[in-house]
Amino acid sequence: MGPERGQVRVLSTDGTVWGAGVLVALTVSGRPTPHVLTCAHVVTAAMGGPTGGPLVVDLPGRAWSATAHPVPGAWAPPPPLGACAPGTPLADRADFAVLALDAGHPRLGRGCGVLPLAPCGEPDGRAVAVVGYPRGAPAGLIATARVTGGGGPCPEWVQLDGLRTTGAPVERGFSGAAVWDRPAGRVIGIVTAAATERATKVAWMLPVESAVRLWPALSAAVRPPLPRPRTPPTVEAQYALVDALLDVPQIGYDSGRTLRDALPAPLRRSIRDHPWPRQQLQAVIQACLDHRGGHAALRSAVRGLGGDAESATAALDLLDRMCRTEEPGAEAGA
Repeated sequence: MGPERGQVRVLSTDGTVWGAGVLVALTVSGRPTPHVLTCAHVVTAAMGGPTGGPLVVDLPGRAWSATAHPVPGAWAPPPPLGACAPGTPLADRADFAVLALDAGHPRLGRGCGVLPLAPCGEPDGRAVAVVGYPRGAPAGLIATARVTGGGGPCPEWVQLDGLRTTGAPVERGFSGAAVWDRPAGRVIGIVTAAATERATKVAWMLPVESAVRLWPALSAAVRPPLPRPRTPPTVEAQYALVDALLDVPQIGYDSGRTLRDALPAPLRRSIRDHPWPRQQLQAVIQACLDHRGGHAALRSAVRGLGGDAESATAALDLLDRMCRTEEPGAEAGA
């Protein structure tokens, strides 16, 4: 699944495309009802002013469209993109709007639907994808970027840096578009603005957690991210951990058999006895990597045997780096 199944264009009634929006499900009168997240400046432009005529949303190429209207109270005007007077409050000038579809709108077709949201969290350089509708690409153009940090014209915004020297920049027509975290399978923000110098390939987004703060009803559309796939550690990394474990006196003196015996029964029963110390400990590590919660179980066993010794701490640091993508808090079963 990608954002295309639930990302709409926002148009004026004459068919001019002003930006994009994200279909989300919110409960109204006990029923899930589609709404659209977008930017305040997109709505203002499409309606010809903040109190102007109707606007239209559609799914490009899907033979679906509906008229829509802004939801009262779900609105934050855009911040100034140029000079800003000292002391100007900016936190609530985040460029955010929610649209409700007008009554009688067509049902969404096969392969179309609302998109799940997730908090952006700490900007950590992860890659994201954005589909926008700039001039000449009414069916959409894909841009890729990295989530790099906060700031820009608004303290609520997060910066997006283009990934490639070639390819589409985030520009006019991308406003309101979903910022899609593919491994998480979630929308983590909407595009709000781009630097005027296209060659810099810098843009900004409003993260989901800021949108929820501005309009708390949106929290109903937030879902936990999908678990990220864990890349198996290399053989070299495993043997580096083996050597670190052998340096722990309470583990190395009997080639790791005491460490094996300190693990929960489902783990230790699967570990064969080996005559060579390194092979014995490599079997312990592999069994823990293969078992859900094995990281937590091995960590507990190493800490129980080695305590706060420097050698034990060094081994645990290697273990944590190797297993950093395993689900936190998992425990090995008895």
